[in-house]
Amino acid sequence: MIMKNIYCCIAIVIVGSLLSGCAYTSAEMVKAKIAQPAPQRTAFSHCSSYGCTKVQQVAFSDDEWQSITAIFNDLPATASVERHILPQAIAMMERIIGPKTGTSGDIARSWTLTFANKGQLDCIDESINTTTYLQLLQKEGYVRFHDIGKIALRGQGMDIKLLHNTATLIEKNTGAEFAIDSWFRANGIKADVVPLSDWIDGWKPKTSS
Repeated sequence: MIMKNIYCCIAIVIVGSLLSGCAYTSAEMVKAKIAQPAPQRTAFSHCSSYGCTKVQQVAFSDDEWQSITAIFNDLPATASVERHILPQAIAMMERIIGPKTGTSGDIARSWTLTFANKGQLDCIDESINTTTYLQLLQKEGYVRFHDIGKIALRGQGMDIKLLHNTATLIEKNTGAEFAIDSWFRANGIKADVVPLSDWIDGWKPKTSS
């Protein structure tokens, strides 16, 4: 009976790992392992295929970058407006990069069981890519009211279903932390921005697209 229970627990862990590409590790640890150079808009890394197992070198052309930065023609005057504008820019970045990396068809909430479609991204891929996009915008002066935080991980112990990663922002004046989570939305759809404390408590959108 003891051995049967042990095998049962092992099976649960294995199945749980298969169900969620976000379940097995911290995206911040994955990001550190791939140890890519600081991103430049003319050369940066893009993660895909679950857990950043596929890394492609991509770039934004001058025209592409101009279309992205046109979103900031009227620079945000407050941190809250900046949090509203940044997801729009990231969504456009995803739409431009998608055809270059084969990820245009990435669906919302991609699980490992959809691995047959190699253009899918799990929350590890999404959080690393979103952080990269934020860094590119920051480098060009389009992130003024926030610092870019480390990728956050939520989940407790063996409760694998709760494990999830997100990019983060830290408001400079207040120190308030926010999740900027693109995993709940399909490629090219605006990421959700919510207080990090709410996100850690299990926040998820009522609908996904």
